[in-house]
Amino acid sequence: MILVGGLGGGGDSGGALSVAIALRKLDIEVSILGMVSCRVDDIQRVEHLCGALVRVNEDSWSGGRFFEPHIAALGWETYVMCLNESLDKAVEGLDYLKEQGVKAVFSVDFGGDALVRGDEPEVGSAASDAMGLAILAKAREIGLESLLGIGALGAEGGGCIPIELLVENLLLVAENHGYFGSYVPERDVEKEFLRSVSFLLERVPSFMLTVYVDALRERLGERFYRVAYFKGKFNILRHYRYVYVLDPLVVCQINYFCQVALKRKYRGAVRSAMKARKVGKRTGIANWEKTLHRLAAKRWDYRSWVRRCLH
Repeated sequence: MILVGGLGGGGDSGGALSVAIALRKLDIEVSILGMVSCRVDDIQRVEHLCGALVRVNEDSWSGGRFFEPHIAALGWETYVMCLNESLDKAVEGLDYLKEQGVKAVFSVDFGGDALVRGDEPEVGSAASDAMGLAILAKAREIGLESLLGIGALGAEGGGCIPIELLVENLLLVAENHGYFGSYVPERDVEKEFLRSVSFLLERVPSFMLTVYVDALRERLGERFYRVAYFKGKFNILRHYRYVYVLDPLVVCQINYFCQVALKRKYRGAVRSAMKARKVGKRTGIANWEKTLHRLAAKRWDYRSWVRRCLH
């Protein structure tokens, strides 16, 4: 079994269906693992499996923009890893999943805040993503494969993190052999994904997921949005349609908040580190469009990755 889902809650798990559907078409067992900013006791009508891990169903409920029960309603076996529990509790959940036959975890972050180093002027929702990254790193330690996908790079919070810095960070990951290529769903996968995501967005709003969908549909250019936390004009760029596939270990090495999560094991500690951080003087890559175009030209071979995971 391979698990696919969101890295930090919100619409991430919904967007990750574009990958999950492609893998399922290879006739392998695929389930959803959403990493969500919650505690186990915050979610009603779930099955607590082990540590920070629960299995949700279409009747499960929690406050906030909780996508995973609606994904379960689409017929997916759906798990949630609660990021407000300790990292040790999350590892207990990973051990349980491994015992159930899970071979790999692919987690997607839309917006790019998982890619921060920590010295950017804004870092988005980095606390949740840092915990998710740390969980992917721990997955490797216990013998699971793990990958990180970054979609709609630079769109976080309407573009609060400078894209020049995010692309510089992405290039650093590539230079350290942590970049595996870009992913865009094939036509049949895209059609099924868009049907599924329409169902989801009718029930729970997500600006990042809306940006990703509009980019896939080639609805490029500036328009007005009023979705979830965002209200205003936003420019849909072509590169938002790509999911950049990365080695989470390399990303965690450059992400200060992930290092804090590994060492101190609680999301609260990461939030404290965010408040105490110092903003650097980096200006990033001025010709970032050219750099992204070059990186996107290398496509991720997901079929080979699946074969490697399962054999």
